[in-house]
Amino acid sequence: MTPRRRLTCATLLTGLALLLLEGCQQQTQVELRQQVERLQKKVEQQDHQLAADRLTIQKLHEQLRTARGFTTDDLEVIYSPVKIEIASLSGGEDYDGRPGDDGVTVYIQPIDRHHDAVKVAGDIRVELYDLANPPGENRIGLYEIPVGQAADHWYGKLATYHFTVRCPWQNGPPKHDEITIRATFVDYLTQRAMTAQTVCTVRLGD
Repeated sequence: MTPRRRLTCATLLTGLALLLLEGCQQQTQVELRQQVERLQKKVEQQDHQLAADRLTIQKLHEQLRTARGFTTDDLEVIYSPVKIEIASLSGGEDYDGRPGDDGVTVYIQPIDRHHDAVKVAGDIRVELYDLANPPGENRIGLYEIPVGQAADHWYGKLATYHFTVRCPWQNGPPKHDEITIRATFVDYLTQRAMTAQTVCTVRLGD
């Protein structure tokens, strides 16, 4: 083969390779655009579903109130809580008699608009946090009491009215002695969710 023919062949091969490369790049770009479009549609569908779920929940709450025969005016006069408080005695507690606290006991008071503690039915949720831990590792306990069991945790004697929730360590004692308590109470009648938060100090074992 003459030098000129070799040069011509090389030129043709180079051009063909560039065309193939350009075609692959275009195909890759098309596939990436399609993937982005699919992800965008998926996100939009999830957003629509979340909005629909919120609307459904709101309608169910309204239907529940209607089915029970309560109007907005009724809810203003009945004794329902408007907030909850975590009593000051809440904190670390020794459950086994050995050195160091074995968990946290939380005293939750539903408070009505007259600032009185009231006994009402509802779901209770308590979360414990060791905020000195790295993010993602700072929740050290989750305790849930459904409405059907909440009455078993009520204490109403000697002018003391509260739900008592004992929260033993779920994964061993915390690394730090400052624990954040977050309590949530969902009133069964109004479906109103109320939260309160406080910080307590616990005694760590030797």
